Amino acid sequence: MSANQTLYNQQCSNSEHRAQITNYCACIDCLRPLCPECIQEHYQYHIQAKTQPAIQSILNTRTNCERKIAKAIEQLRKEYEQCDIQQIFNPDEILNHEISRMNEAKEQMFEIITIFFKQQENLLETKVKENQLKVRNIGGIFQKIETVIEQLEILRNSLLTSSDPFLYFHKACRLDVKSLLDRYKSDLKKSIKSKELDPINVHIDEHKLFNLKNELSKIVIIHTNDIEDSGDNVSVLSKNKDQSINYSIQGHNGPQMNNAQNENIHFLQKQSKQQMSNVGDIDDPLQGTMTNHEFSIVRPNYFQGQLKFLHFMINRSKIMKIADLQTKQWLTLQIDYQVPAFHKSIVTPNGDVYISGGLTDQKDNIKESIIRKYTQDGQIQQIGRLTYPRSSHSMVYCNQAIYFLCGYLDHSKITSSMEKYNIQTQKMELCSPCYKPANQPGCCTFNDRYIYKFGGNDENGQILFIIERYDTFTNKWEHINPKIDSLESSKFLTTFLTSACVQINQTNIYVFGGYEEDDKGVSFSFLLNVGQDKHTIHQVNVRPLLYPEGFWNNQVIIHDHKLYVLQNIEVEGNQIDENNRSLLCFDGYKWNELQYQISY
Repeated sequence: MSANQTLYNQQCSNSEHRAQITNYCACIDCLRPLCPECIQEHYQYHIQAKTQPAIQSILNTRTNCERKIAKAIEQLRKEYEQCDIQQIFNPDEILNHEISRMNEAKEQMFEIITIFFKQQENLLETKVKENQLKVRNIGGIFQKIETVIEQLEILRNSLLTSSDPFLYFHKACRLDVKSLLDRYKSDLKKSIKSKELDPINVHIDEHKLFNLKNELSKIVIIHTNDIEDSGDNVSVLSKNKDQSINYSIQGHNGPQMNNAQNENIHFLQKQSKQQMSNVGDIDDPLQGTMTNHEFSIVRPNYFQGQLKFLHFMINRSKIMKIADLQTKQWLTLQIDYQVPAFHKSIVTPNGDVYISGGLTDQKDNIKESIIRKYTQDGQIQQIGRLTYPRSSHSMVYCNQAIYFLCGYLDHSKITSSMEKYNIQTQKMELCSPCYKPANQPGCCTFNDRYIYKFGGNDENGQILFIIERYDTFTNKWEHINPKIDSLESSKFLTTFLTSACVQINQTNIYVFGGYEEDDKGVSFSFLLNVGQDKHTIHQVNVRPLLYPEGFWNNQVIIHDHKLYVLQNIEVEGNQIDENNRSLLCFDGYKWNELQYQISY
């Protein structure tokens, strides 16, 4: 035995083996020292878990780890030496040159803004003058009115000063004031209408004004000429292995539901940039070592019974797919209801699925009014009827009630209305409408009392930067005007369409994903801190999504201090795969995708 090998003389922790540690399993899920008697048992563990072992001698493990670290050091030094750092030693020159360039850009923007507003002023002046020219032709009516007023003034003075007032009494009593007013009002309206006078007002779009500073941040960008990673660049991460872990669990107790197609599709852990593969790979040395307590997930588990799953329904079909969080399997269920497009559904803590709304007639734009419930025994029931049938709306569960808000009514009219289904009384109730009508806003509860509403788009298809809060105790809405510091503001974008959101701890709501106005997906995220008397946007894009996409099914489930949500999958032509979803998991540090086999 070599001198180096004698450094490892620890005994196996298993007291029955009474042997010295000689090997080590470098699999990322193990990282476990082994004695000769442990090895066979450990191989059996990997066979059952359907994963690859990485058992090596202590000396080989140390050699491989040392090579791995040395390679990382060498590559980092090489990158460091290749950096062009000469400009760092001329800060004055850099400042003078770059500030001069930014000032030139600023002057150009000032000129553009000045020209634009001058054009608007000229247009406004032209409109006012056009109305003035039209008004001149109705000056005769004003003259007649002035003449009548003068005559009435003379009549009043004569009535008060004359020694023989009876004549004036007679005139005053015969005066029909209503007919007099109606005649001149009618003449005036007819004349104004005939001249087609244009009412003039200046509309200021506050939303676009707010977004202007975000556009400015795209015009002037301060960067350091970072070299983008590419296939030819030297990377610290090895690409020789893809550690896909099958999480199949035998002997599971899945949902007691009718599985029509008998599909048990196991989840696979998909390798991402944030994950480390095997002993030949190296992860970011600081990855996961810096705790951000703002993202800690401490809210209780959502589900109260044995069933713990996410779901989605395929539009214009009778198929519902279940993602079981305990068995890590997909179940495809046949239901006795053809689900319309643009419907909405959520699952309650006891495992019942509620379905509402949708477009039942594309030609006449008719919306579904019936609310249905899918129970654990596979039955689907009609439980209520929407007062305002809608589609592309939002649903939220809060304190034994399901809330339905916003979306499209018949004839493509966006609504601000809200109603709820009381699960205990089994009755529908109307609620106060929100301030701003919206299509597909992101919604979530806070402290089992409030409902927060984020974004969506308006009747013109424009993204809404708006946050509202509904108090389920008082039936009142309020507009939230969050604070944001200058550094966070420079990174902040807006609130998007079909984003997802959830309360993760005592003070924070996590908002992420969605679509822009052109249906382009975003990975953008932020936290909304809810204080006693103020709201603050912070941690902007600190924990973005792996992939930029929205959420047709934007109910976020908390289970074992992790978030689970189903994200849309984009296919060619900016279209969405209606038959499948991507199951995402967030543990407070990073997002992972639990990849599954595509089923038909």
